[in-house]
This record gives sequence, structure tokens and C-alpha cells, in this order.
Amino acid sequence: MTKFYELTTAQRLDYLQEKGYLTVADRQLLQSSPALPEEIASHLVENQIGSFPLPLGLANHFLIDGQAYLVPLATEEPSVIAAASNAAGRISRSGGFHTQVQREGIIGQIVFKGELAQAEEFLQTQESLLYQVARQAHPSLWEHGGGVRQITVQNLPQFVEFQLLIDPGEAMGANVVNTIVEAVAQVLKRQLPDLEFLLAILSNSAPQMLAQAQVQVKLEELQTATMTGLEVAQRIAAASQLAQVSPVRAATHNKGIMNGIEALVLATGNDTRSVSAAIYAGLDQGGALSTWKLTDQGLQGKISLHLPLGSLGGAISTLPVAQLVRKILQKPTAQQLMGIVAAVGLASNLAALRALVTQGIQAGHMNLQFQSLAMMAGAKATEIDAVVAKLRQEPKQANLARTQEILSKLRQESEEI
Repeated sequence: MTKFYELTTAQRLDYLQEKGYLTVADRQLLQSSPALPEEIASHLVENQIGSFPLPLGLANHFLIDGQAYLVPLATEEPSVIAAASNAAGRISRSGGFHTQVQREGIIGQIVFKGELAQAEEFLQTQESLLYQVARQAHPSLWEHGGGVRQITVQNLPQFVEFQLLIDPGEAMGANVVNTIVEAVAQVLKRQLPDLEFLLAILSNSAPQMLAQAQVQVKLEELQTATMTGLEVAQRIAAASQLAQVSPVRAATHNKGIMNGIEALVLATGNDTRSVSAAIYAGLDQGGALSTWKLTDQGLQGKISLHLPLGSLGGAISTLPVAQLVRKILQKPTAQQLMGIVAAVGLASNLAALRALVTQGIQAGHMNLQFQSLAMMAGAKATEIDAVVAKLRQEPKQANLARTQEILSKLRQESEEI
């Protein structure tokens, strides 16, 4: 049976169409998607002059909470999709990913300069009014089950801070939260004339939007031609421990996780900057996002992430390909999407660690790097495989100048035939 990555693009689209992931119209959209329609692009950004397309690929073999997924990833980086798929297969054969998601809300801040005596007592007298104003600012949010869940106040050095915990429903929530806190701030300004109003805005720290994923990988799924599964597991656990104590290593450990996360977040039309800010805000300084340890059942991996994600609104509902990505993901709720993103991050992490502690990180990247060199040298689609084959014969000489020489020679030989 031909493996998915061995299929041509057309054959992959055939497969998706046959399995019901795509309609004929969906397929046409993907095949004509390099340029975003101007009528959409010009309303998304200012001074629009064009589009900046990225490849969209499918990571497969994901089994998350008993459900099989094909996961679309938008990325320019070679090996991210292949690595995530490879690790997901090992994990799925070991029982799959198990997730837990807490989705309570996004924090909105309202801040004044100064100090408020009896701050708690003040809030108690005004709380009912503030809830009422918040609801009037965005009534449809309450109609869909969202709304303000909690209001707190505290004195900080030189500042008074009100926090509103707002359930954004299925949206990521930035616009919703900003609309509500700005309305509530107007009331507080009138009630606190002796304090200088400073700002009202959402916080990109999202501790109440928590997604956790856990896996238990069988040792036989980790073995290589030269190492037993136990040896590989022990080395992955050691590398994980290193990331807990070395900020220098933790930065790269976490980057490998973000490779998959940002690619999925981008593909769904969610805000990659907001997600990255929330994830790093939730970290202890210099800490690692995941942990791996050896247990009696195999290699246990855990990841815990703050993920302010939505399933509708903004670019999620505007970008045609983002809507198609949501369809391929089987139209997950925002809560389900958080679990999927956490699973992709953990798979990306396992793939990177297994490669790093066995053959080294470059070995798995080389073929894709050779392809990139061939394209940079100007090779056409029909020439890339031949150029890559030559580069494999002399990997230490693989650079752009040498690739250009190989391409030139191949073309000369072709003309002589």
C-alpha cells in the first residue's frame, strides 16, 4: 500500500475527496489558493499589496481521545509535518493522546493610577452595576452562553487593577473582551473621579485557558537500528530533565514544540502571536513546556499549555482556507481544538527529542534540506529528485554553489542526449 507521503499532491486530494473530507469545490479552493482574493486581503490588513502564501500539508496518524484526525499544518519549515506524523504514529500505536481542557475565560484588565482604600468594599457595592454594563456592551455573548464570570480588584504599587474573567464562548475573545472592558471602564471612571484612568484591554496571559495532553509510548516504538527502546527512552527522559534545568536548552526544546503548534494555529486562522504570548507567559522563567519520564508502562510525556483559541470569528471565519482546515479537522469546538493543538505540540516534541538523542537532528532534515537547496538553485519540479540524488552522494559538500554546479551539469547532460 502506498504511504500518504509517497502520493502526489493530486493523489492526496483524491484521497481526501474519496473519504469525504473535501467536496469538489473544496478541492478547487485548495488548488487555486496560493493567492488570497483581493476583496478579502484588502479588508484584513492596511496598505495591502499582495499575499504571502505558505505550504499547507497534512500531518496524519493522530489519535486524540479515541478520535482519528488528519491535521492540516501551514509552515515553510521542512520536516515539521513529517516529524509530527512519524511521532503521532508511534503514539497512536501506543494508545494515542489523552487530553484535558479547562476553558473558563480570558482576562480583561482595567487599570487606574493611584490607590483605592477599601477596594473590595467598593467592588461589592458596584459589582451588580458592572455586570449589567458588561452584558449591555455585548448582549449576544450572554445569549450564546458566554459572559463575565468574575470581577476582582487589587491594589498594586501605584496602580489599582480590576480584572474581569470573561467567557468568550466559541471565539478567541480579543474583540469581545476589549469591547466589554472599555464599557465597564467608562462606569468606573465616573465612580472613581479621584483616580486617573490608564487603560482597559484584554490580557494575553490566559491561565484559565489550559490544555493538557499526555501520552504513554511503548518502548518498542522508540527503538532504532542501533539502540533499544529502553535506551532511547532513557535518553529522551534525560534530555527532558536537561530542559528543566538549563534555560539554554529549554529555549530549543520549546521551539521544537512550537513548530507544530504555530503551524496548526496559523492554519486554523487563529492568532499565532496571541497563542505564543500566552504559552510563554505561563512558563516559569527558562522552563520547559513538556516533560518526559520513564515509567513501568513505557515513556510518559506530558504537556501543559495556555491556549487562547477560537473556532469562529475574525480570520477563522473570513479566510476560505481556514474554514476548509476546520472542516478537515471535523469542525472541532474551541475546547476540542485546544486539545488537538496540545497533542500536535507533544508529537512535535517527541519527534525532535528522539532524533536528537539517536541519529542527531540533522540526519532527518537532510533530504528536505537538499530539496530546498535544489529549489534555491533554480531546479524545476522535474529536476529536483535528480539534484537531490547527487547531493546525497556528497552531503558534506551540500551548499548552494555546489547545488548550482550539479544542476548546470545535469542540464548539459540532458541537452546532449
